[in-house]
Amino acid sequence: VSSNQLALARFNTGHRSEAVRQWQTQAEGGDAAAQFTLGVLYNRGDGGVARDMIEAARWYRKAAEQGHVVAQFNLGILHATGNGVSHDAAAAIEWWRLAAMQGHAEAQFNLGLLYAEGTGVSPNPAEAVKWWSMAADQGLAAAQFNLGLMYMKGEGIDENQDEALRLWRMSA
Repeated sequence: VSSNQLALARFNTGHRSEAVRQWQTQAEGGDAAAQFTLGVLYNRGDGGVARDMIEAARWYRKAAEQGHVVAQFNLGILHATGNGVSHDAAAAIEWWRLAAMQGHAEAQFNLGLLYAEGTGVSPNPAEAVKWWSMAADQGLAAAQFNLGLMYMKGEGIDENQDEALRLWRMSA
């Protein structure tokens, strides 16, 4: 049983302050899972920890820099919204790309949106199709739907009505 699982068991059985202290110690020692957990707690204002988006961002960043995929995704959201960090589309894209490369479907979907809309990047329908295809292959309905639109319009990929219908059926 990992020390993170022990802390989680303490947290779930009402011993929240003990669990938070344990995660704090592990996080300061460089444990990415504990850093991510602290990020979540500060993000939510949970476990007796006051909501503090600056602290949430700080802990997400420490975990994200160690390759923690959900921390990378969450840090992208914070940069996209300017919550706890500066509003920075380029940083959001950078963190989402790292998460997307590790297979995070929602990060892939978000990158597809940015390329489709030209938000923070030059509009690039083919790049949108690439990211939405990855997310669609993982069963993300919104990506399947958007990819279907691209096939229907022949945007970023050759027009294919049959493929558009297939994707829309899957997304439903």
